Amino acid sequence: MEDIFKPLSLTIGELFINKDALYQIPRYQRPYSWGDDQLEKLWDDLMEAKTAGEANYFLGSVITAKPEESSNYLDVVDGQQRLTTLLILFCVARDLFPSLNHQILDTDPYAIDHKILGSAIRFNDRFERLRLRTHSNHESDFQELVLKEGNAVKNRKPYKKDLRIEVAPKYKFQNTSSFFKEKLLGLGEEQAGEFINYLFNNVKIIRIDCQSVSFAIKLFQVLNDRGLDLSNADLIKSFLIGKIHKKYEGDDELKKQKEEQFMDDWKYCETIAQDTYETMNNLFVMYEYFLLAKNPEKSLYDELKNLFENLDANETISDFKKFATLYKEQIYYREDALMYSFYYLRWTMYWKSIVLTALHTGYPEYEEFLKVFRRYYYLNWIAGNTLTKIKQTSFNIIAWLKAKKPLSEINEELEKQLNPDVVRRATENLNGDMYFEAWSKPLLFILEYKNQDSPKYLTMADRNIHIEHILPRAYDKNEHWKHFKEVPHIDTWINRGANLTLLSGQKNIAASNNKFEDKINAYNGHGYHSVNDDKVTSFVISQKIVNDYNSNKFEKSWNVDAINDRWNWFYNQVAHEFQIDLAEIQSNKL
Repeated sequence: MEDIFKPLSLTIGELFINKDALYQIPRYQRPYSWGDDQLEKLWDDLMEAKTAGEANYFLGSVITAKPEESSNYLDVVDGQQRLTTLLILFCVARDLFPSLNHQILDTDPYAIDHKILGSAIRFNDRFERLRLRTHSNHESDFQELVLKEGNAVKNRKPYKKDLRIEVAPKYKFQNTSSFFKEKLLGLGEEQAGEFINYLFNNVKIIRIDCQSVSFAIKLFQVLNDRGLDLSNADLIKSFLIGKIHKKYEGDDELKKQKEEQFMDDWKYCETIAQDTYETMNNLFVMYEYFLLAKNPEKSLYDELKNLFENLDANETISDFKKFATLYKEQIYYREDALMYSFYYLRWTMYWKSIVLTALHTGYPEYEEFLKVFRRYYYLNWIAGNTLTKIKQTSFNIIAWLKAKKPLSEINEELEKQLNPDVVRRATENLNGDMYFEAWSKPLLFILEYKNQDSPKYLTMADRNIHIEHILPRAYDKNEHWKHFKEVPHIDTWINRGANLTLLSGQKNIAASNNKFEDKINAYNGHGYHSVNDDKVTSFVISQKIVNDYNSNKFEKSWNVDAINDRWNWFYNQVAHEFQIDLAEIQSNKL
């Protein structure tokens, strides 16, 4: 009886030159993804081992399996990143040094020359049989950029933005070949030859050949539990692929059809992740929260493995695809003030999971629910509560939505959680020095959206948008503002909502300390920006101050009456937006 798996200790030369050294990357594997960090580590480890004179340096393991269809190639279940990287290194050495080790070929039978490198790259030139076939949809790039003789050394280092594109490994191919070109040129031809000799003859790897892909995937998962560096999404994919192989064992045609269907759906989800700047892991976390409706007790992979155990793999990925599509189309691409306001919240995975649950279950009172839910999260945030305070309630909300609990009942439950103490602390913080709070700018953004007809998203990452103090913090050092020195308690109002607005532009700091009439120009989108500063934006909540100025409402001055009027405007706006009674702070006047 043939062993279900067989471990083989091979040198790198044997790994690539033996007669059975033919490898292919199956469709369910991720594309090639190694970057500079992994390349540097591999290079440093190999150079350190060579310098130390280690006779046998262990590089790790590779798991292979006989493919389901008849083929001389072995599926690489684990190890494709190292195999692909080593093959690119061979191609660079081949192209850089056509006369590699020629000076010692007559005296050293183990020296690696151009011909042996070629054999490690191609098994047979006549039939164009490669030692390693990458993903079919990336094979043409791999051939043109790396495998074609002379081309591996023509690649330039890609831009960082291109290297972040996970589904376009051609940039990783270019980056790796550029990396090794620099390293080998730094060694020079003679030392590069010594390095290649050491790599082929003294560096070893354990190749574990499995009789079936299903067993190889199981072994892959077991080894991961013991420390292999894999993502949860990789493990989920391999687990579901394994379920397909097991379910359709004995019907190769149907099994192939179901696997291809699965991979099409998986790649569609990966595209959604890329389009929305999310990760597959994060999308699966949201899906996990939706399915569980409670705090996970195990790792993401273990929880989902249990949840998926008795489900059809194709139906599972199809449902996940619908879930991810809703995220892209109904959350990420939704452009209105309500959805924008969610993006400023902390507890990102929780609010997204909750909103997605409402969408995925077709909750009938969805739009009104969003307002009720947003109010609960924002008031907790403004009150100073942490994740611990809202975590259990968040999972409860998911359960309520899945049960289609009426919105009136959900609102009643949330009101219980928003006890008088939470509302009191939120009110106190709205009445205090809000400038220093993390929610300060998001709150002003929300008020800006409220006063626009067709708001455009304002990102917290835009450093050109600032919170502006209308009365400068250093008012007592500016002669244009010295009249405020005589106003009692004015220092306690500097950082309150009545004295804050939004201003954009690189010259905001300069504008902030000028006299009021000059500030008006800045609020109106004029002045205080250089010819190179085209980022100045006129905000509606700042324009209101301009309108009052132009109408001579407060004698073209920022004075006590103007501050009190702004205070009335501020708490009325907040009270209406979050349905909170702020009457107790209404009477607080300067």
